[in-house]
Amino acid sequence: MGAVERVREIISEVVDVEEIAEIEEVVGEARRELSQDFWSGKTPCWETCHCPEMIKNECPAAKYAFLPCWEIEGTYCKLDDYGATGRDTSICQLCRVYKRYGQNKPIELKLLGRGMDTSLRAVEKEAAADK
Repeated sequence: MGAVERVREIISEVVDVEEIAEIEEVVGEARRELSQDFWSGKTPCWETCHCPEMIKNECPAAKYAFLPCWEIEGTYCKLDDYGATGRDTSICQLCRVYKRYGQNKPIELKLLGRGMDTSLRAVEKEAAADK
């Protein structure tokens, strides 16, 4: 039985905290299985682009390695200081990682809401909310 099937089975019978811990363990296993999918046998984007450790640790491309970086919202390279949301994939079309592994397929974001939110506008909004 694969990890996804095990999660479905467990979720259907959840009644206490111990079962939730079991779900977390199985989800962790599923993530490890999935993390090998895309970058296995390839040089990951964070290595190709020589991302500093600080950026790599925050960027969803390394956290969700089961998808190529161009399909993940809010990767570091998709952001700027002018309010970018991390959804603009036009930079991906120019990127050497996409050119090498993307096979010229149309880019479609598949993982949303998990990216970095470091745009200047977001920081300004947080600062204003703190006042």
